[in-house]
Amino acid sequence: MSSQVALSSAMRSNLLLLQNTNSSIDKLQAQLSTGNKVNSALDGPTAFFAAQGLNQRASDLSTLKDAMGQAISTIKAGNQGITSIQKLIDQAKGLTTSAYSNLGNDPSAIATRKSLADQFNDIKDQIDKLAADSGYGGKNLLAGSGQTFDATSLSRSTVNSITGLSNSRVTNVTTSDTYSVRVSGTGDISGNAGDIASAEDARGLFGLKVSGKLSSTAGNFSDVSIEIRGAVGQTRTAVITEGGESRSITFFDNTQSATNSLVSAGTSGTPQISQVNITGNIDEGDTFNVTINGRTFSYTASAGDVSNPSPTTRQAAIATNLQSLINNSLPGSAFSGFTIGPVTGSSFQITAASSFGTSNSFTLGSSTVNALTKDISVSFTSGSVVSFTVDRSTLEGLGTAGNGTSTIEKDVDLAVTATDLNGVSITRSGANDRGSGKLTDGENAMSFTTGTVRINVDSTKIMQAASANRSANMTTSQQTPANTQNDLSVQFNETNTNSLSVKSTNVTTDGQGLRLDYAQNDFLDRSDIDAAVAQLTYATTQLRSAGQTLSTNLNVIQTRSDFTDAFNNVLSDGADSLVQVDQNQAGAELLTLQTRQSLGVTTLSLANQSQQAILKLF
Repeated sequence: MSSQVALSSAMRSNLLLLQNTNSSIDKLQAQLSTGNKVNSALDGPTAFFAAQGLNQRASDLSTLKDAMGQAISTIKAGNQGITSIQKLIDQAKGLTTSAYSNLGNDPSAIATRKSLADQFNDIKDQIDKLAADSGYGGKNLLAGSGQTFDATSLSRSTVNSITGLSNSRVTNVTTSDTYSVRVSGTGDISGNAGDIASAEDARGLFGLKVSGKLSSTAGNFSDVSIEIRGAVGQTRTAVITEGGESRSITFFDNTQSATNSLVSAGTSGTPQISQVNITGNIDEGDTFNVTINGRTFSYTASAGDVSNPSPTTRQAAIATNLQSLINNSLPGSAFSGFTIGPVTGSSFQITAASSFGTSNSFTLGSSTVNALTKDISVSFTSGSVVSFTVDRSTLEGLGTAGNGTSTIEKDVDLAVTATDLNGVSITRSGANDRGSGKLTDGENAMSFTTGTVRINVDSTKIMQAASANRSANMTTSQQTPANTQNDLSVQFNETNTNSLSVKSTNVTTDGQGLRLDYAQNDFLDRSDIDAAVAQLTYATTQLRSAGQTLSTNLNVIQTRSDFTDAFNNVLSDGADSLVQVDQNQAGAELLTLQTRQSLGVTTLSLANQSQQAILKLF
């Protein structure tokens, strides 16, 4: 017996239509609730997978856009670093301008330039520190490839083994090179001719000479200064200074004197006895006069008389020589029988002749005259000898203008020379004038196109190396390899077939970057300041180039970022157009289907009425 219910053809047809309508209604309701006409691969595999591919691409590009944003920040960090470094460069330029304004050779100007050089070096160090602090996200676009050059430790040690040289090194190295360093010279000392002439005119001196030979254990390159103090007609003092040593010599002091005193008066049968006394400070050239009965005897102090610095010894020498002069000059009728001496201490007595009878008396006078000139010679432990003569009339003619200090630049026949592989030689010599490579104590810098050779010179010992004519080589080589770890790679599409590489730029001060070196020789010479100015100009050019490169890359990345943002919208819109439902159309279709559903129910009911009519037969 079958349990299947038989439906009429009309009912089956109406039921099928109603089921299709309900299915369409359910589908539209799902689309309206999700907003998508394709919610799974079953709804439309072609559209579904195409939209999914577009959305995935948009998602990948969105991730790349975030990376572009970080790249933009990295470039902005580098650009800010360049802007700040340029401000430091401008400050350094101001220091060189001040150095040009203080190019005198007086101690004050030299000290000012040294202070400016120290400030210049501080700014150089700050540039490197600022460049190091300009990194972002693990990348520093101002650090360059990291490639460095330096002198080998063995070659530095070899140069440092030369007596009088130390702390040898090469800075601002642009490429490998070898420098031959040699010390030469006789060590003979002289004074700058122009400075000597100026000192003679200004201080009332003549015969000024700076001479000697540099000591191999206590030498120095210091200037010599001569200061004259005092007033017209009064004591004069010369202060001669070299480095830390100073000599003070007093002259024209007017303290030397020859005086006479009566020991016993002459009476009938008793001769007069008088005494001459020599006192005070005595200089070579001082004249002592004794007049007996109108006849004057004069003696001028010689170099031998004043060779001993003891005042009493000098006084005794003058008394002895003056007594001898008078005694040897007495023979003659007018002085027959006079007795002179002996000398006791710095005095001697004169006794009249007894044959004078009641005329056993005589007149005695004494006086002194200051030296017309003063010869001065002093020696220093460095080996320098400074000698000159002071002319009293010339000095007094200058008045107060004769007082003051004159500085004489000391020239020493001693040189340190560096020669590179191309045969270019640079010499710093103690015989040079300032402005043309003067050798000095401390650091001496010699600048080549491949680097700057820097050596500390000890003037107390370098004469030993010069005597031996010592030389040694200093070699530079690459110390660290180049790398790309600071280069920035920016990906522009999801397949990585379009990207931009932003190469890092070295804006540190070394020879591979800005080529900005420490100040040479404390700005002693104009050429040292010129070198700093040239380096600052090059550094500014490099900074501008680096800034322009970063700006170009920034604009490219920003443009691609904007493009990616807009293109994401295109992809999203394309994906949406494939899967999203038109809600107006879907709403209208739903309303139609709901109407059709009502009609289908009514039709099904009508089809069922024909079978209900059978019941009326019973």
